[in-house]
Amino acid sequence: MRNQIVFYLNGKRHNVAGEQAGMMLADYLRYDQALTGTKVVCAEGDCGACSVLRYFPHVSGTDADNYIAINSCITPVATLDASSLLTVESLKDGDRLHEAQRSMVDSHGSQCGFCTPGFVMALTGLVEEKLSKKQKNISDKEAKNCLTGNLCRCTGYQAIIDAATKVDLKIEKTLKDRYYDKEQENALKEAYAKSVLVETPKFSFFAPKTMAEAVAYLDKNPDTRIIASSTDLGVVHNKRKIHLTKLLSLHLVDELYQISSTDKVRLGARVTMTEFRHFIKDKVPDIANYLDIFASPQIKNIATIVGNIANASPIGDTPPIFLALGANVLLHGKNGKRSLPMSEFFLDYRKTARASDEIITGLEFDLPGKNSSFKAFKNSNRKDLDISAMNMVIQVDWQDDQKEVVKEIRIAAGGIAATPLRLKKTEDTLRGQKIDQKLFEKICHDVHQEFTPLSDLRASSAYRRVLVENYLMRFFKQEVLA
Repeated sequence: MRNQIVFYLNGKRHNVAGEQAGMMLADYLRYDQALTGTKVVCAEGDCGACSVLRYFPHVSGTDADNYIAINSCITPVATLDASSLLTVESLKDGDRLHEAQRSMVDSHGSQCGFCTPGFVMALTGLVEEKLSKKQKNISDKEAKNCLTGNLCRCTGYQAIIDAATKVDLKIEKTLKDRYYDKEQENALKEAYAKSVLVETPKFSFFAPKTMAEAVAYLDKNPDTRIIASSTDLGVVHNKRKIHLTKLLSLHLVDELYQISSTDKVRLGARVTMTEFRHFIKDKVPDIANYLDIFASPQIKNIATIVGNIANASPIGDTPPIFLALGANVLLHGKNGKRSLPMSEFFLDYRKTARASDEIITGLEFDLPGKNSSFKAFKNSNRKDLDISAMNMVIQVDWQDDQKEVVKEIRIAAGGIAATPLRLKKTEDTLRGQKIDQKLFEKICHDVHQEFTPLSDLRASSAYRRVLVENYLMRFFKQEVLA
């Protein structure tokens, strides 16, 4: 077992132990390594000024073979164990600026300049993806999607978008070719193959190689906090609401990165939002479209689906998806493994049915069939990079391809109760029924008896009631009554 976190930073090996392992990466870069090109503004993963590139070479997947952008302000150093990291200081190649930098200069994409390194790093991540696919240009839409997670206080967006589309991909070479050599590959493989335990009087971090190790450690250390990628916990740590001082990470457990689809889809606990989107986009396009307005690319590149479920927020974006899909939560504890319907998983505000000795290892669910309709809706104050005021996901399995009689239905919503909620009474009313205008009017009236939404800074109770009714109307009018 190792007692140090191992990663490469701008091509150089770093062995980190002690309380440095518990620092946020942005702080480690700025205060420990004097790499001040990485800026910190929001400390919440919202503005992108802290963006760096990460390559995690141990898993296969759509984006797994590239350096991709992440937020360093909310990411503990320890969770980047066995990774290769690059900051803005790494981009210049001798006397030549990287194309992302050169284009920003030539297009006057920098005003006050404080956000500029983050924009450059996010854009460089897109350049890496384009080069790996041997594509020759960046479109306006691709540039905007890539830079969704970066904010400019000077409102200089058009020049930045122009800079992205004018990057000359023909003359750039990948950062992987420049920085990721055989020595680094072997060192990171060696690190990934062994568990790691870092312990100090003020900070401890354990990353097991197997689930058996993880369960045994949690049983002996029940006060340990299980951490995925800290895209939520990192925020509350930075805002001093909690302190991440005793952590258990599953980032070295191979099988938790897998997505398998035979009879059912099985989704491991370490599958990121980005990887899940790539998996699901051709199978259930509406889920992919819904995930497009979940957080930023930097967040999605590292945040896990299971982490979002385990967080148990009543306005989390992914729980309604999996409630509507009829998913089961897979748990592993000292007494063995069990599978629990997600409809029984959420008990109260941020309280779940996971026992204190259990770890969520994944999700299992069926994809919608050929006679199914699936729609996902989200309402928020901003379209991009915003928390839901309310969301709703509906799946109907029809009796036949005429889409008239409901065979099975699941309606899930967030933001209308203390937990993500299945509207089971409304489901019971619709199950086995032929949808007509009279029945539709009845459910739009009766659904309000199932929940009592609160008013808060995102929406009033009355507004949320209107949204529930409108989403039901949109679904059934589009699918049946049109």
